[in-house]
Amino acid sequence: MRKRYIVLFFIAWIFWLLLTWSVNVASVITGIVVALITSLLFGHYFYTSIYKLRQFRRFFTVIPFLAFFTWQTIKANFDVAWRVLHYKVPIQPAIIRIPLKVQTDLARAVLSCALTMTPGTIVIDIQDDCMYVHWIYVDRNDPDTYALERIRKYERYIQTIFD
Repeated sequence: MRKRYIVLFFIAWIFWLLLTWSVNVASVITGIVVALITSLLFGHYFYTSIYKLRQFRRFFTVIPFLAFFTWQTIKANFDVAWRVLHYKVPIQPAIIRIPLKVQTDLARAVLSCALTMTPGTIVIDIQDDCMYVHWIYVDRNDPDTYALERIRKYERYIQTIFD
């Protein structure tokens, strides 16, 4: 039980040092205090088992996921800008119900945040095992397949990292 507080403390402290990029005494002590407060307040929300933290495939999947997410965001920015600037480009909005493969609440939260931060999509709600997403453009021929193709790409990464 105490292990998760200790692990969270060290993760928060290392994260603090990386954010401040300084190892002077004041920064190190401040980082220790902030990490201690963080681990005391949020330690009970941290993983119940450290086993997940020892699975290195999770850490090695984060970099490809960030690259994928960045590329999807860039493409979506250009797509939305193109649709705004050229009025003849179609906008076919729709709200689509998508069954989820991710299981944990954390994975669902990360998936919904990633989709909402991608221009042209907004996650409206998550109920049971389904997510409702508003899209700025959906192919009218087969909207479910259109949406599923895009969501499943995100889910593969997120499942590996968080589930």
